Amino acid sequence: MAGATLLGVRAPAAPARLALVRDAGTCRLAEVGAAPICACSELPDDARAALGLPRALNSASAEVLERVPGIGPMRASAIVAERERGGAFASLEALSQRVPGIGPKTIDRIRPHLFAVEPDPACGARSPS
Repeated sequence: MAGATLLGVRAPAAPARLALVRDAGTCRLAEVGAAPICACSELPDDARAALGLPRALNSASAEVLERVPGIGPMRASAIVAERERGGAFASLEALSQRVPGIGPKTIDRIRPHLFAVEPDPACGARSPS
């Protein structure tokens, strides 16, 4: 059977047409037509990470934030605590204003990995942050 290409990744010996489909409330990789296609906003964090897609800053857990380059366990905890205390971040730049130890260089490092406000840049629209 021919290999398949999914977002530029070639999977040899895989079914020819693959997609992330909604099955029992979650998204999984399956043949096209096996179930309805997942909306971009429904992608689970592990799929987003595997595909190199940015994650939502305002809903990411500390565990997810720790995996972002430039954010370790201490910063991740500080971000979550500040978000719980002060509400959602209006932009990535708001991190440097609200969370000690995060400056412009850190913001530049995390920009490809996180977004602060909708629309989700992975879903075809650019985020202003």
